[in-house]
Amino acid sequence: MTFTPHGDHLIAGQRVSAEPTFTSAPATGPGFDFSTGSPALVAEACAAAHAAFPGFAATSREERATLLDTIADEIDARGDQITEIGTAETGLPEARLQGERGRTTGQLRLFATHIRDGA
Repeated sequence: MTFTPHGDHLIAGQRVSAEPTFTSAPATGPGFDFSTGSPALVAEACAAAHAAFPGFAATSREERATLLDTIADEIDARGDQITEIGTAETGLPEARLQGERGRTTGQLRLFATHIRDGA
């Protein structure tokens, strides 16, 4: 595998490790260790999202559309890694996950277009 999951949570842009951990049980390949979530971590993530909302709400349509396009671009840039992880985790065929990835990035770009058009 070209990418090894770090197993941490991402809260307010910071990687957060937590105990206990668990090991995944993918359809193929080795398992990876992940930090277990907790009510406190969920509360922390929700508080961070709540704090971030006013700044995001103040962004322009163009900034929001650009964010969606950037997410789609980053998914495309990491497409092979995402598919590799997805096939190992789920056992689904590569072609199926490539199709799902394309559908996702297509929808993100479509929503970005609607935002720009004022829809």
